[in-house]
Amino acid sequence: MSISTSSTELAEQAIVELQELLGSGPNPMYSMDAEPDLTVIRAFAARKLREGVDSPEGTVRLAELVLRLDSARRVDATRRLGMHTAQFEMLARVVHALDTRADSLSRVVTQELCTSLGYGKAMFSVVRGSTWSPVALAVNPELTEDFHELVTAIDGREISLREAPREAELVRRRRAYAVDGVDTYRHTYRRLIDLSRPAGYIAVPVVVDARVVAMIHVDRQSDHLSDTDVHLVAALASVCASAKERADLRRQIARRNDDVAAEIERLTRALHNLEQAPFTMPELAAGGLVGSDSTAASSEPQAPAIPGMHMLTARERDVLTLIAAGATNATISRRLCISDGTVKSHVQRILKKLGVSTRAEVAALCAGAKTVTGA
Repeated sequence: MSISTSSTELAEQAIVELQELLGSGPNPMYSMDAEPDLTVIRAFAARKLREGVDSPEGTVRLAELVLRLDSARRVDATRRLGMHTAQFEMLARVVHALDTRADSLSRVVTQELCTSLGYGKAMFSVVRGSTWSPVALAVNPELTEDFHELVTAIDGREISLREAPREAELVRRRRAYAVDGVDTYRHTYRRLIDLSRPAGYIAVPVVVDARVVAMIHVDRQSDHLSDTDVHLVAALASVCASAKERADLRRQIARRNDDVAAEIERLTRALHNLEQAPFTMPELAAGGLVGSDSTAASSEPQAPAIPGMHMLTARERDVLTLIAAGATNATISRRLCISDGTVKSHVQRILKKLGVSTRAEVAALCAGAKTVTGA
């Protein structure tokens, strides 16, 4: 991010004064991007002050310059701190908005990024396997350029990650990245970049269960972005991940509640039918309810008399009865209220005691016993 004009002017003035005090020569006081940097200049001036200058007057002037540069750095730090504090206060408001409106996550995130947090444009995309789909876009109302074509292009259609190498790398590595203006058109999805025309942008993943489920892209249109912007949007992405997890859990709980309610309603109807079924005392003594289909359907099959039956425990006979009726282990577990592991143990013991090796053989033995009994 470029330093402010006032800081640039102060840095240039400091360079001129240093050259007057120390003489002209190779100038090490510029940063790598060829802009004067107050931090570099201050460090250079302090080093020269420690080394000493030729005259007391020069020493005083150099010390005063170092003090002025220190003061400027404090002012700049205070300004930056105030800006970042305001940003994080706004972030707290955005988090609250997400908590209260999690049902429209993508729209809320993009709108808040471009209003409360002051970014130029923000885009939210959903990731599914090897594709990504931009589903929401917001544009800062203070931008004067026309982005109508960009807005209409965000229609949720799926884009192959092969067409967007940067996004593919983000999904693979689950890490945010920042792109400067000179690299904007490299390894990216050109169609959206052509319509957006940013001076640089950042992209941050939304990660749930170690998997990227969405991406957030932001820019400032004509200004560069800083590391602070990356951290801020990454924090927002973490909140989005938590909101999505909560929403998914709520949906799962709602589905389970619906299933439980349906089961309770079914059982209630069955009990009501049983209460209303007519029966007489002789029929009750005989163990049957005349005219009640639900009673006939609910009668438990009896374990057939087969060789080796005497070696089975009562619980193993219950399991054998259900195996003969074609029940799976999961069904037996539910009917007898025992774990899947316990069912497997019972089945193994039954096979061993009856001298067979498969459930099919058990079923065949039982079917034969019933045929003989019926005859």
